[in-house]
Amino acid sequence: MSEQEKIKAETDQALMSCFQEGDPDAFSIIFDRYASHIINFSYRFLNNQQESEDIAQEVLLRVYKGKDRYDSSRPFRPWIFSIAARLLSNRRRDKKRHAEESLDWQSENADEGSQVRFQLEDKSSGVDPQKVTEKNQLALIVQKALKELPENQRIAVILARFEGMSYEDIAQSLDISVSAVKSLLFRARETLKQSLSS
Repeated sequence: MSEQEKIKAETDQALMSCFQEGDPDAFSIIFDRYASHIINFSYRFLNNQQESEDIAQEVLLRVYKGKDRYDSSRPFRPWIFSIAARLLSNRRRDKKRHAEESLDWQSENADEGSQVRFQLEDKSSGVDPQKVTEKNQLALIVQKALKELPENQRIAVILARFEGMSYEDIAQSLDISVSAVKSLLFRARETLKQSLSS
């Protein structure tokens, strides 16, 4: 196994330790591991591809510049998502303050390609156009309902459902207790059920 392969096999915490010790390859691997996750997380929150890419770039820049603030004895994933969640909250607040946010729940500039993350793909060999259309419509309805959730509930749902994070990791990402995460997710599920049943 080459040195590069060994580094790739390392945990996120070990990679950050290597990066803190001056190994630039370790950061490259972290970048490769997390860039698309942060873009997708941001897109599910903002519904705008360009802004999502900007957020991901800013998150990774903050990881790069703030490497010495990371405690390698703690899980890395909640730390990087906490940076993303703060940036997304700040971006949303700024947009509201400057009244630039469109009331339309879809980005006015979004094309079908940028919405692919929310479309439910038909994996079967025989594609039924009606079923694909129905699935895509359902995905858009879920997307709209998700956008209407309060910010902290939406972030918790995205981290749990789309990023597969545990209650503990979500709690660390949002700097709240595990019981608060459970409460957020419970309230979000109830709200989504009501939205989707009406």
